Amino acid sequence: MTESSGYHLLSSYMVDEHYEIFRQFKLQANRDLLYLQAELVQLEDELLTIVDRDRKLDGEQKHYDYNWHLLSTSQSRCGDGEQWEKILQIRNKLKEYYESVSRFHAIVNLPETRKRDVKMLRDRISRRDLGGIPFSGSDLYHAGKTVYDDMFVNDLTILKNRAGENDHFTRFLAGPVFHGCERVLRLFKDPVPLESGASEIRSSLFRYSDAHVIGFIDILGTVIASMTPLTSIIILYFVQNLGVRLGVLCACTFLFSMSLAIVTKARRIEVFACTAAFASVQVVFVGSTSSLGCGG
Repeated sequence: MTESSGYHLLSSYMVDEHYEIFRQFKLQANRDLLYLQAELVQLEDELLTIVDRDRKLDGEQKHYDYNWHLLSTSQSRCGDGEQWEKILQIRNKLKEYYESVSRFHAIVNLPETRKRDVKMLRDRISRRDLGGIPFSGSDLYHAGKTVYDDMFVNDLTILKNRAGENDHFTRFLAGPVFHGCERVLRLFKDPVPLESGASEIRSSLFRYSDAHVIGFIDILGTVIASMTPLTSIIILYFVQNLGVRLGVLCACTFLFSMSLAIVTKARRIEVFACTAAFASVQVVFVGSTSSLGCGG
């Protein structure tokens, strides 16, 4: 079978490794919407001028505002169909405008890319030790910059979110922490072989399973979720001074709410509700153990 190269190789890599990253061209799309809007404004102004003129005439034109049939058949009947023709122009332009707005809305609401994913794709194209995918023309370049350059990072979208949550906790562990550990992990892994044409270069391409990385992060998140309330209860059990207990309660409640904000993507109202429930449990525990202490 013929070896893949160029666009076929890049497409295969993007699909197989889930790097379906593309530019949105938001600036150009937004400018096109402005042009369409300007065209509609012009057509609207022309229509208002025609309507105002027809209202002042003595013929059937003055009845167009009240009789749709007269208006829609005016061109075939008396040859004066300028107002209806302008309305049809606006209708067609509105259809084009609304379709463009709808498409633009769908595009800008696609998932955002992660900078490390963009960098990986860019390096896969440009770095020979990662395989390299050369292009003879300026297909993927603009003004000397690749379409995956950092200057376009806010104009890039990924068609499918990569596995896992997109919270601060996951981004931190799957980003800086993982890439720091990866320098050690690669000592125990074999690199992905490069294409035969680059056999003289040592491969620096290593493959890791997203499922394994995200699975570990999920387990760690679960451990944190279970240990936070347990740690609070244990500390409160051994602290007897009521004033210190209240201080520990406040500190644990603060840490709990911060954990929710960092480890999850909970909405503000959900953070408030969970924090209030957590604080209530602690207050009940402090009250019950204090009563037992007084009773003893």
